[in-house]
Amino acid sequence: MKKPLPAAGLVLLLFGCALGGEKEGKAAEYQPETAYREQSESEAAPQEKEAAGGLLDADASPASLPEKPAERKRIFSGYCELIVDNVAEEKERISRIAEENGGYVESVYEQSIVVRVPAGLFQEIFKIILDLGDLVHKSEETVDVSEYFRDLESRLAVAEKTRERLYILLEKTKNVEERLKILREIRRLSEEIEKIRLTLELLERRVGFSRITVQLTARLPQERIDKQTIPFKWIAGLDPLYPSLNELKGGVSLELGQEFAVFSREKIFRAESAEQTRVRIGTVKNEPAGDSAFWQKALLYHLGKYYRQSESLELEAIKAVLFTSKDRNPFYYLVGVAADNDNIQIVEIFFPDKSALDLRLEEIKESLKGIKIK
Repeated sequence: MKKPLPAAGLVLLLFGCALGGEKEGKAAEYQPETAYREQSESEAAPQEKEAAGGLLDADASPASLPEKPAERKRIFSGYCELIVDNVAEEKERISRIAEENGGYVESVYEQSIVVRVPAGLFQEIFKIILDLGDLVHKSEETVDVSEYFRDLESRLAVAEKTRERLYILLEKTKNVEERLKILREIRRLSEEIEKIRLTLELLERRVGFSRITVQLTARLPQERIDKQTIPFKWIAGLDPLYPSLNELKGGVSLELGQEFAVFSREKIFRAESAEQTRVRIGTVKNEPAGDSAFWQKALLYHLGKYYRQSESLELEAIKAVLFTSKDRNPFYYLVGVAADNDNIQIVEIFFPDKSALDLRLEEIKESLKGIKIK
């Protein structure tokens, strides 16, 4: 007669089969060719119209009808730079526009405001905001996170089912040592489940409320004129609130906590946490050729005057600068560089306030020390 499987072995069998040996941390590994691809509304429209507007054949039975495609989950966002007569007044106006339409203000700084508006009103409200001043630049993007969302839901379901089985096993097990092992595994799974749920909630908020970032510049803006004199275009274009780099050479593996959700376009790596700490990674050509230390000094020299404080950080392969904004309640902007003969890999991390900096800075620094860019 076969002997019953020991409780410890059954724990490993249950968890191994269900989760495939997944680690506690999350390696945010991104390859451009397998990323969640951006899809514009015009690309999605033919399929959606066909599903919604096709006439049913008289002889068609419910069983023969094609399954309704799962609803796509898309994140809309917009950015614009406006020249206005009075920056303070326009910030107030944009705030009112968002709140009167069911949205809210996410953050306000000296020269910019970030609002969230219901996704269904994004285009309409963005157009209203664009008319508030002289438009210098605007951009919009749509990120499809449907596959990532479904993957998280699957992982959540597997983890919950495994935990239920472990509870049943716990009731049947009398051995004290085996019970302790099961309880430790239940506790670990419970933490994993909570983190996945938090990430799903973050995704739902991003899908439901679109982000609009507005950079406001007073007429005759000396700062904007000064930035145009920076000889390195990518440095002049860096923006703490919105992506300015649009390409990533190769792939990147960055160890981030479960609190971060990864949002990726075809050639960009980005991640965001619940308190709105944002991570972005992109690539530019190393022209003129310089090593990481050279570009770190260039960042300090050319951008330092636009911030209250600048601090150099040495993170092994990454040479970085942490900038503190001049706002009364400042944001913090970390820019790191890793240069080789051909390219510069640029890491940007935006901390919306001091509490986010205190919460994330040390773990971000450790993550950057172990970053792998392929």
